[in-house]
Amino acid sequence: MKRLWKLWKQRKIGKTKIGKKRIWKKKIGKKEKRNNKLEKILIFLSFSLILFTIFISIILFVPKSKTNKNIEIFIQEGSSLSQVADILYKNGIIKSKEIFILYTKAIGRERDIKRGYYQLSPSYSLVQVVNKLVNGENLNIKVTIPEGASLKEIGIILEEHLNISKDLFLKYCTYSDYALSFLKDYKEFFGGKMPLSLEGYLFPSTYFFPKGIKEKEIIEILLKEFFKQILTNFPDYKEDLKKIGLTFNEWIILASIVEKEAKIDRERPLIAGVFINRLKKGYMLQSCATVEYLYDFKKNPLLYKDLEIDSPYNTYKNYGLPPTPICSPSLKSLEAVLHPEGDYLFFVSNNDGTHTFSKTYEEHLKAQGYKR
Repeated sequence: MKRLWKLWKQRKIGKTKIGKKRIWKKKIGKKEKRNNKLEKILIFLSFSLILFTIFISIILFVPKSKTNKNIEIFIQEGSSLSQVADILYKNGIIKSKEIFILYTKAIGRERDIKRGYYQLSPSYSLVQVVNKLVNGENLNIKVTIPEGASLKEIGIILEEHLNISKDLFLKYCTYSDYALSFLKDYKEFFGGKMPLSLEGYLFPSTYFFPKGIKEKEIIEILLKEFFKQILTNFPDYKEDLKKIGLTFNEWIILASIVEKEAKIDRERPLIAGVFINRLKKGYMLQSCATVEYLYDFKKNPLLYKDLEIDSPYNTYKNYGLPPTPICSPSLKSLEAVLHPEGDYLFFVSNNDGTHTFSKTYEEHLKAQGYKR
């Protein structure tokens, strides 16, 4: 009772009548009322957040349709985000253009959408669609550039598979102004002596090009791969070139000749050795492969009149190396030139892919007579 009396004095209690009896009832304070109100607000906000999360998850991760039908679309260079959204919506790939735009902006990728052809499906979620567009996961076409292919042959292959202009491709590769513009980022390789064309510098390999790719883009990809392979496979190429007395460009030229002359891998270093030895002695290379380069078709066998053609590529009439490579050499031919073998000066075909190597002209004549 004393405690109740004390509380009453502090105005924390009041009286309430029920019948004839009196009971004491504790008053509810303002702070407690505020807590109850805040608790209700928090419950409401939590429930709203759950609903919002479910709603966003449905929008972002639930596809428009379960159909697996693939739809091909094309995103042009410089297309705005709204233009991309319009293409996707009209083709039935997304549910809402507005949500697509909002989401792409929210993740900061509105400027990262890549041009090209894409194969998308209504069964993709919005997140999947955006990821494919910003990662450039467009339609790819497999193209193989074989070892030993010339620019003309590469142009034919690219035109056939990628529907590009062979003539425009060759123009970019062979006109010195264009060639130099492509090589501007690789000047340190050449030591100031730049090549006349891109012949020999488009790396032979299998590529997956996006559908709709342009000529210049292809050239940039092949060039980048070439110099990447050089640095990866020949980290000491500068020291090796000093030992054999060749410049970077001369290395590629000679490797391209070895590529066309050699049919068996074990003979590549021997053939490279013959040509390097002849260069050192001031002999003409007399390579049939350099004369064959002058023809747009396989000239086999060469005739004596072919060896009289007046051209800087005719190594039967000119000393030294031809002005450019004659094909895209393989890594094996590049390796063979850096590490040549033997002290031979001549070789003759055995008509089975192998060659007979000779150190003297007399031996060479005997080998030729034996083959006949």
